[in-house]
Amino acid sequence: MGNLCLKCGSGKIIPLAAVLDQGENSDGSLKALVGYTNPEAWVFKGPVTVRLRASICGECGGTELIAENPREVYQAYLEIKPAGA
Repeated sequence: MGNLCLKCGSGKIIPLAAVLDQGENSDGSLKALVGYTNPEAWVFKGPVTVRLRASICGECGGTELIAENPREVYQAYLEIKPAGA
């Protein structure tokens, strides 16, 4: 989100708020699944995930998700993506 809200232009930004996943067996963080290192496996597929953080506008509530360690997860994606994708 930076310094101004992308929706309303307000400067009331709460930077890097934690986004919690409260699902069963959760470690308490929200993650995005990028792919699997071993997609053909029946179990232990080796998920490649990235933790997400959020910036929240204190005026309108607009929220932007930000991935932690984007370079590392992109490198992992390049290693697992199918040819031609």
